[in-house]
Amino acid sequence: MVERNLPEAPASGSYSPRGLDQSATATATATLAIPLDGLTITAPPPEMLSQKNVEAVTGIPARVFLDTIRAPGFPLPVTKLGKLRLVQREAFVAYLRMLANAPELRRDAEADERTRVAAVLAAAGLESVPRARTGRASAHSESASRGRLPPK
Repeated sequence: MVERNLPEAPASGSYSPRGLDQSATATATATLAIPLDGLTITAPPPEMLSQKNVEAVTGIPARVFLDTIRAPGFPLPVTKLGKLRLVQREAFVAYLRMLANAPELRRDAEADERTRVAAVLAAAGLESVPRARTGRASAHSESASRGRLPPK
């Protein structure tokens, strides 16, 4: 006759032998207490970006997002639901990466904007006045103007 010594059940849990004729295998169950601040639950990123979630997902402020998707020549489809504007997240991130890798495209867009502004000023009989950049935002002074009438 063979005698087997099985380990005793743990203090906080249960022990159940599978069978005496098999090798000494056991199943133990235990309850583990983990504080809530020790857990991190991560949700998958949203499929669509809007002005409400774009900053949390990409770090881009809502105003910059809206200006970007409203710019002429924005290549991605924009879904409009009331005031909400939606763009596919993967496509928008790919577009931002493309802009980061091709700064000449950004410069071309800025030049196009300056051309459009000059055309509007010319239609109103004004011309653009170059201003020195101060490196900070400030309100316009009384003497400074954005345009002036051309000399007669």
